[in-house]
Amino acid sequence: MCPAQPFPGRDTGECSNLQYMNYVLIRAYDNYVYANIQCSLLQENGIRCHLKDENTVTIDPLLSPAIGGIKLMVADLQAERAEEILDETEREWLKTISCSACGQKALRKEVRVKEFPGLWGKLKSMLANGEEREIKKLYVCGSCGSEITELE
Repeated sequence: MCPAQPFPGRDTGECSNLQYMNYVLIRAYDNYVYANIQCSLLQENGIRCHLKDENTVTIDPLLSPAIGGIKLMVADLQAERAEEILDETEREWLKTISCSACGQKALRKEVRVKEFPGLWGKLKSMLANGEEREIKKLYVCGSCGSEITELE
């Protein structure tokens, strides 16, 4: 008998560890299209994953900062591999994008984290960003050093 049956009182006779995996957050999005594309990419590569809070954010986007956006949840045993797949896909994609300032294809992703001091600073950030700190993702050109916040 499985220690964690899917339906009380119903013994399936076997216990699959995959059925009762823990899931961990690896990414969060405010755009449901991008979230679904990345979730599908992982599923095509055999990664067990799902999107959490997708419906809430899609119906009311103003709630996104309060609940932390659409969360990409991945089976904990596959989280490292999922990160590798997503990072490699983004690196390959960036090789196809030209810098808007110099035209070179030398962009790289950079993540900057701003910590807020004190309780009030963290509370203010929680209300504005959904987290105690501000995480800013941007792209930097390796040729001219231009910083780009949004790619077209």
